[in-house]
Amino acid sequence: MTRVMKNLDEAFLSSGVKGARWKVSKIMPLLHRVVGCTGNSEVCLLDVGGGTGLVLNRISSCIEKTYDVKVRKLALDLSPKLLEIQKKTNPDLEKALNEDICKTSLGNKEIDLTLMIDVLEHLPDPKGTLEELRRISDFAIFKVPLEDNLHRRLLNLLTRGKYRQHDMENVGHINTYNFVKLQQQIENHFGQILDFHFTNVFDLDRAWSTMDFHLTNVFDLDGAFGTSANLINSFAACIFELSPRMCSIMFYDFVVILAKGYPTREKRGAEIETRRVI
Repeated sequence: MTRVMKNLDEAFLSSGVKGARWKVSKIMPLLHRVVGCTGNSEVCLLDVGGGTGLVLNRISSCIEKTYDVKVRKLALDLSPKLLEIQKKTNPDLEKALNEDICKTSLGNKEIDLTLMIDVLEHLPDPKGTLEELRRISDFAIFKVPLEDNLHRRLLNLLTRGKYRQHDMENVGHINTYNFVKLQQQIENHFGQILDFHFTNVFDLDRAWSTMDFHLTNVFDLDGAFGTSANLINSFAACIFELSPRMCSIMFYDFVVILAKGYPTREKRGAEIETRRVI
């Protein structure tokens, strides 16, 4: 676990401005349904596992400029080192919580919107995390790698499990998802999916940092697949143009999902009692 945490810290530190800019470009189209349609003058925004805080900084700035609302910024992370960097990146950070997202000190529905960007795949208890998110947050935006696909299954078979082992040991991806599995998990434990889109990581003009170092480090596993990465990317890009969802079944991509959390159990119980009285 210590090795994985060190690798994650280094990855976040090295991903830089280009990676953050790309992520924000994928998140922003979903924000209107949360911020633009509520009419609220203030938004409480929680960034979970947000690394250096660049995404939180850019998202909050975009919200304030686009919708003319005040953003209250909170960050939660298991890494004290990254939280300190978060504070420097976001000097107006209201809270920096060194806590486990499965069990937080936050109140019921205290958060308007939670950012879960490249987080679920790292968590030992994703279902428990989603339950806690439902308790503390009205909305959540998830960005998750879809690593359970035909191409990766084939590579894992050819390498006798070494491919999957690499992800677990070096980048801490202990959970693998396809879209259906992710959709079911979110809807069963957090709330209703309002919108989603696949990110199209197959644009070869992007730097490796925007792809979370998967194509550079993982495809070069023992030098076996590095030479074919560009060819695979080009083919996947063509499939993406035809059907983004089909492409995610065949090749590695990310999905960005906006979901609205179900009411807390207390609220749901009160609603049922109200109906009985009526």
